[in-house]
Order: sequence, then structure tokens, then C-alpha cells
Amino acid sequence: MTGRERLSAILRREPADRLSWTVLADSHTLGAEGSFLGFCQGLGCDVLSLNGWGTPHGFGSPALEWGEGVESRAWTEGEETNWELRCPEGTLHSVWRGSHPVKYYVETLEELRLYRAMWEGARYVARDDSAAFAALDAEIGDDGVITRFWGPSTIPRLLETDIGIAGFYYLLHDHPREMEALIGLIHERELIAFEALAQGPWGSVTLVENTSTRYISPEIYRRYNGPHVRDFVGAMHAQRKVAILHMCGHVRNLLEQVRETGADGVHALTPPPTGDTPWELALDVLGEDTILFGTLDPTVWVLGPIEGIQPALDRLITPRVRRAPFSLLVASDGIRVPVERFEAVAQWMEKSAGP
Repeated sequence: MTGRERLSAILRREPADRLSWTVLADSHTLGAEGSFLGFCQGLGCDVLSLNGWGTPHGFGSPALEWGEGVESRAWTEGEETNWELRCPEGTLHSVWRGSHPVKYYVETLEELRLYRAMWEGARYVARDDSAAFAALDAEIGDDGVITRFWGPSTIPRLLETDIGIAGFYYLLHDHPREMEALIGLIHERELIAFEALAQGPWGSVTLVENTSTRYISPEIYRRYNGPHVRDFVGAMHAQRKVAILHMCGHVRNLLEQVRETGADGVHALTPPPTGDTPWELALDVLGEDTILFGTLDPTVWVLGPIEGIQPALDRLITPRVRRAPFSLLVASDGIRVPVERFEAVAQWMEKSAGP
């Protein structure tokens, strides 16, 4: 099988000719002029392209458009990026350092009300991504497939980027009706986004949730997040698209709730000690035919001796995992990982991936 045929089979939950592995690497590892697809080809891995990651290609649908009177702008000061949402009634301001917020748009009840007013006129608009998809698909060729990488849905958005963990739970406890009104309004807008994603030219959509019990409890997931994800899955399945959830944190205690969403699989599922979810445990709860992109734990992959990578793969890649629709994900997002570590995985795959 080619990489395209192998990953396509996995996404259809069909047998593959051998174990699959994919890579995620950015400029920290590749260098300023490095080619992501060339890097993958040199290693001989399958390419699961997340929105054209590491290539000039990208997708614009669905696009969030703020309503009349709401202006969005961004500027950089030193190592920080400032974001501002302004309307006649007031201004919201957030600050990011790298890829993480250090100040959130919403910190008070007044800002919550202002943010909700801004979302009243907001909408997601479908764009035609067919040309970008065709160009990227041609560049990948037989080496792999594309998944649309989009999100998060409403609850992770508020927790991770717009309100923050402390603010979210304080406001939900003290002003539940106000918070639930905002949650319902954003989700209503995202239903349109889900429909646009489902209509796109890609065969699978990966909802980037970054879910973890470090910031969401099973009860909050069951009450709010889970129903939203079910709507996402329903929209994808209505168009015969594969629905994957990107959940790279502690999700062991959420697996029952995730199963109820009907999602087809999990991307970046991480075993202990960095994560808390062994791959076989996920199969126990989600089912043997669950599509898994399992991440090699960073304590082995990044921090441990390079000589420990192959023995770890011997332990982790069990016969049961091999029988599942599984692909090993070797990731270096935001950090530099020496190429020798990728080559250690490639060497193990050469001798152990098997027919």
C-alpha cells in the first residue's frame, strides 16, 4: 500500500498492509527553509496533512465574520501579540505570548455581556477551498491524505482562549444564566461552521479540542461539551465524512462521555506519564474499531535517551494495537527535536512494522 492507501484504509476502519506512522514537525525542527513533505518523504512515513501544515497551502472555510460595528485588530509588542475586539459599546483585549494567552478577552460580568453582544451579529461563512485542496492533494500525491483541522468547539474555546479556566468556572458558578446564554449563542453559530466543514472536499475533519480533565470535569463535559461534539459528529456523518477529535491531554476519565458523541476516532491520544490514557484502554471503552492516532509519550520521545525509543515502541505497539485502525503519531510541535530521534522511529518501523 502507498501512504495514501494505508491511511485511507485506516480512516475507513479497514485492514492496512502494515503499521502506519505519521509525523508532525514545524520550523523548530525543520529549520526556516525546511520542507515538511520532504522531511516526511525522507523518513518514509505516511503523511496525515493537518490543513496543509508546513506547506504554502491552507484553507479558509468556514470564516468567522463579526457583525456590523465590531472591529478586530492585532498588533505585536515585543514577544507578545495583542488582540482587540472593539464595538461602540466597548472594547475587549487579549494578550498572547507565543501560542498561549496570558490575558483573556473576558474577565468580568460586564465583559461577558459585551462579548455576548458581539457574538449576536457574528456568523461563520463558507468559502470555496476546492482549489487549495486540489493543489495540496496533488503535492502530497501517494504519500498520504488531508484532514481538515479546525476548532475548537465552544467550551474549549472559552476555556482555552477567550475566558480562561478560572474565569470560566467563576462566571459559570456566579452567573450561570449569562454564561449559558453565551455558550448557546456561540454553539448556534458553530452549527453553521460544522455544516460548512462537512461540505468541504476533504474526507475527514479533525475537531481540535485539546480536551483534558486538567480543565474540564466529566460532568461539565457531559452537560456542555459532549452535546456540542455530538452535533459536530452528526454533521460530518450526514455527509459521510470521518469525524475525529484531537484530544492530547488527560482524557482517561472522559472516555465514556466521548463514546457517547459517536466520534470515529481520537487524534494525538497520549499515554502516561504525560497523558493518562493507554491506547488499549481507549479501545476498551471506545471500541476495537476506534481510529487512533497515538502519540509517543514526550518523556520517551523528547526527554529520554534515544536508545529508549525503540524498546518503548516494542512495549507500546501490542498485537491488539496493530489490529486496530491505528497510526503512530510522532510530534514535535513548538519545540526542536533532533532528526536522529525521528530516524530511530523510522528504523524501528523498517524492521518491526510488519506486513
